[in-house]
Amino acid sequence: MNGQHSGAVWTPMWVMLSVMILGGVSAVVMKMESLTDPGRSFALDVSRQLDIDDSLLHYTESEPIALPVTDAHSFAVGPDGHIVLCGEMSVIVLDDAGGLLRELPLQSRPRCVAVAGQRHAHQGRIYVGCQNTVEVFAADGAPVDSWSIDAKYPLLTAIAASNDRVYVADAGNQTVMVFDESGHRVEDIGSGFIVPSEYFDLSAEPNGLIHIVNPGARRIETYTADRKKESEWGQAGANMNDFFGCCNPVHIAMLPGGRFVTSEKGIARIKIYDDRGNMQCLVAGTQQLMQRHSTQTDGIQNELVLVADVFDIDVDPQGNVLVLDQARDEIRKFALVENKVFVENKVFVENKVNEP
Repeated sequence: MNGQHSGAVWTPMWVMLSVMILGGVSAVVMKMESLTDPGRSFALDVSRQLDIDDSLLHYTESEPIALPVTDAHSFAVGPDGHIVLCGEMSVIVLDDAGGLLRELPLQSRPRCVAVAGQRHAHQGRIYVGCQNTVEVFAADGAPVDSWSIDAKYPLLTAIAASNDRVYVADAGNQTVMVFDESGHRVEDIGSGFIVPSEYFDLSAEPNGLIHIVNPGARRIETYTADRKKESEWGQAGANMNDFFGCCNPVHIAMLPGGRFVTSEKGIARIKIYDDRGNMQCLVAGTQQLMQRHSTQTDGIQNELVLVADVFDIDVDPQGNVLVLDQARDEIRKFALVENKVFVENKVFVENKVNEP
């Protein structure tokens, strides 16, 4: 689960979606600031990408979990349902209702966090990626170890624990470091990842498979425990089943049974894919996720602004999709609608469902 970067290594892209109301006709544009020429910006009409067929939404939102802090920027869910948040200079552990259980102070700002699952050698162990260390805590919050990262300009963006291995994504060096349970770096997975921003996520399964986002290529790659690439899927494009923009998805998580949850930036949307990369449904789209702010001229509304954000995601033990909404200081919970079923072997084109 990724965090945010406060240094100067990366220059984040500023994005704002606006609904321009002109003479009764609305168009949605994405305004983006140039990364190479400060002060310049450009606009792209993304109206079609924001128009979502409600039949694709198979999840419903329930009561959110209010957070007791205002600086959470990354999170993970443990096998007991406890929520572990990255704050400004600490990690905060909450129960599944948002009650504060404990706070773990740190010497530097945490960027990402993972909690070991039931099949890991140390169930419930908390791994926190900081500036150039991985801080390790027992399930009860007791400090266990601190692993030094031997890399030039590391930028730790995601951690996953599987069986006797811990995987750490380093966007600064475009590689995934593999550690054993004692903190020894045993190998790397680092061939061909394109990481143009601070988002480089991964997720591990109990069966030993590790799923790594190749964000610049807009795909997810799956590796076995011995580093062999087993599969890859995903492509860039404007259709619903594609990944839109320069570098997506920014976050992934796993549902029971091997299905993927993906979160995209720019045009914020959270989707479900099966283990072969077929999109099955939407959890939430831009209209459900983004904040709305109106501007007025002489009392007349002339623009509705949807402020973009990046939404970290995870899955709780009941299979609900949890979404960190930094603007609201909430964990938002989305549950699968009981009378909905996952779509199998469908292709989504221009927001329509067609047989392949």
